[in-house]
Amino acid sequence: MVSTLVEPKKTVISSIRGKLIAEGYSEEVEYDAINIEPVLIYSKHQKHSLFVKHKWSLIALVPIQSKEERVQIFSSTSEIDLAKYETTDEEGNQWLKFQLPSDEDIVMKALQKI
Repeated sequence: MVSTLVEPKKTVISSIRGKLIAEGYSEEVEYDAINIEPVLIYSKHQKHSLFVKHKWSLIALVPIQSKEERVQIFSSTSEIDLAKYETTDEEGNQWLKFQLPSDEDIVMKALQKI
């Protein structure tokens, strides 16, 4: 699917995809019928860890499952500012939302903390 994207999205997604696969993440693609776009999902140990969306804007979403995860990520990573990155969707799910490519390194740091 990545090969069908236009530049610069193709290059950006290929970059983060390569890093995630090298770290042992598996990749799958699902279709978001509400936003009418494919979503790349990266998982490790059968846990969905990162969602990459690219139709409207190129973003990476890291789900926050618990208060402990939030504390673990934010207490030891000064680059991740809670007010800047945390968001809640319509169903009440908590996410860290990163803009790609500018936040790619911060995404990788957040994933290492989970």
